[in-house]
Amino acid sequence: MNVISNAVDALEEHFSFLTREQGLGREWSPQSPTAVPINPLLSPVIIITTAISSNQSKVLIRIADNGPGMTEAVKKHIFDPFFTTKPVGKGTGLGLAISYQIVVDKHNGAMRCVSEPGQGTEFLIEIPIK
Repeated sequence: MNVISNAVDALEEHFSFLTREQGLGREWSPQSPTAVPINPLLSPVIIITTAISSNQSKVLIRIADNGPGMTEAVKKHIFDPFFTTKPVGKGTGLGLAISYQIVVDKHNGAMRCVSEPGQGTEFLIEIPIK
């Protein structure tokens, strides 16, 4: 849920900025998601996929968005406790650190992030079945 919540926050900020600063239509909001035309370049999108690994040993979860993406410097710290890119009062910087701890430490899984500025963000989560 922390990964999805962060994606929603990033998309909300990114697409509000695009509509406000670049005149790409009416401002998008969770309360009125149809305010922006259905176009993945102009509309916020989160895609969640699940699968079982080919050897049937892991559950694979992918959470991807078409938001602003992250720089390499930001990606290096996203799983650090108390690291946040959100404004004061909006986030504690604990969500991804806790998610990482649950997936990696508690379930012996793996969690990584693929992201580049302007290319969106994708989280890849692997959890062993046994």
